[in-house]
Amino acid sequence: MSGLQAFVDEKPKVAAVCESEDSTTEGNASPRLLVEARDAAPPDGGLVAWLQVAAAFVLYGNTLGLINTFGVYQRYYETDLLKEYSSSDISWIGSIQTWFLMTVGVFIGPLYDAGHCRTLLIVGTVFVSLGFMLTSISTAYWSVFLSQGVLTGLGASFLAIPSIAIVPPYFKPARRALAMGTATLGSGLAATILPIVFQSLQPAIGFPWAVRVQGFISLATCLFAVIVARPRYAQNAKKRTFRTLFKGAKLKDPQFILYVASIFFNNLGFFEPLFYLEGYAELHGGAGLPVTKYLLAILNASSIFGRLVPSALSKYIGIMNAFIITVFLSSASIFYWISASNIAGNTSFAVLYGFFCGGVVAFAPVVLTSLTEDLSYLGTRLGVLNIFKGIASVIGAPIGGAILESGGGYLGMQLFSAFSVLLTAVFASILQLMIVRSTKRTGQ
Repeated sequence: MSGLQAFVDEKPKVAAVCESEDSTTEGNASPRLLVEARDAAPPDGGLVAWLQVAAAFVLYGNTLGLINTFGVYQRYYETDLLKEYSSSDISWIGSIQTWFLMTVGVFIGPLYDAGHCRTLLIVGTVFVSLGFMLTSISTAYWSVFLSQGVLTGLGASFLAIPSIAIVPPYFKPARRALAMGTATLGSGLAATILPIVFQSLQPAIGFPWAVRVQGFISLATCLFAVIVARPRYAQNAKKRTFRTLFKGAKLKDPQFILYVASIFFNNLGFFEPLFYLEGYAELHGGAGLPVTKYLLAILNASSIFGRLVPSALSKYIGIMNAFIITVFLSSASIFYWISASNIAGNTSFAVLYGFFCGGVVAFAPVVLTSLTEDLSYLGTRLGVLNIFKGIASVIGAPIGGAILESGGGYLGMQLFSAFSVLLTAVFASILQLMIVRSTKRTGQ
C-alpha cells in the first residue's frame, strides 16, 4: 500500500500519552517518567505528520491571517461604506472579530482535548464562509458588525485551537519549533495575499463580489484541513470532562500565569500598526502613492520571513531567549515608526515590524508547549490563554483609536502600542529567570 493510500485509510490516532492527573493507565511509573515516555512517542516526521503542518498552515490563514487583513477593510469602511462612523467605531468590528477568535477558546480548548477536533473544524468552516457571504450583502454598520465581526470571528475561534494544537504531538522538541514556525507561515501568507486580492478586486467587481471571493477561498482551504487532519489524542480523550481537563492543565502554575501576562500585553499593542499604518502613511508622505495601499501586504509578507529566521536561531540561543529578543525588537520597531515622516520610513517600518511581530506569532505557541509537560492538555491551556488574549485584542485597537481622536494623535497611539509590547518582553524576561532558577534547584 502506498504512503498516500495509507494516509487516506488511516483513522485519527490515539497518542501514546499517559497523564499524571486523570490517566486510566495503571502502574508505578512516576509522572515525570510518563511525560518522558510521551515525548519519545511522536513520529517526528513522515507524511501524516507533515500533512498536519499543512492543515495547520491553512487554518492559520483562516484565523490570524483573516484577522490581520482587517486593516484594508478598516480603510475602505472609513472612506466608503461606513464613512459616517469614526475610526474607533469601525475598529470595533475588527476587535470583536479578534475577541471571538480568542475568548471562545476557553470552551474550544477542552473540546479539542476531549477528541472533537473534526467537529470543531466543520463548524468553523461553515461559520467563516457564511460570515463572508453575509458581509458581502451588508450595507449598514450593525450588519457588518454581526457578519464580519461576530460570525466570522466565532467561526475562526473554532479553527484557532486546532491550528496550534494539532502539530506539537507529531514532533519531538528539537523539531517542534521548525514545524510550528512553518505552520504559522499560513497566517503571514494569507495576510499578504488577501489584502491584495481585496484591493485589486473591489474597484473591478465591487465590494460584494470581492468579499465573496475571499469567502470561497476560505471554504476551499478549510475543507482541505477537514480532510487531512489527524489529531493525536490522549488515551482516554473521550472520557475527559471539563473538570478533569482544567485540573490537569495546571492553570495555577506561576510560569503559566507569567506567560499569560506577557501575551496579554503583546496583544494589547499588537494590532494598532495593522489597523492604522495606511492612514498614518497617507498623512506622512504617502498620500496618492500606489505603494501606500500595499503597506499592510508588505508588512505581512515580511512576517513570513520573521516566522522562520527566529525559529532557526532558537536552536542555538534557546526558545525563551529568542522570544524575548524578538518581542523587544518588535517594540523597538514601533518606537521607530514614530520617526517615519515619508513613504520610505513607513515602508521600512512595515518591513521591520512585520518581521519581528511575525517572529512573536511563531514563538508564542512554541513557548507554551515548552512550559506544558503534558501536551494532551495543550488545548485547554490555549483556551484559557485565549481569554486574556481576546480581552487585550478587543480593547487594544479601540483604545488606540480613542487616543488618536482625543488629542493624543498618532504619537499617542504609537506610544501606547510600543510600551504595551515592551511590557511583554519584561514579563517574558521574568519568566525566563524563574525557569532558570527552577532548573538550578532541580539540577536538571
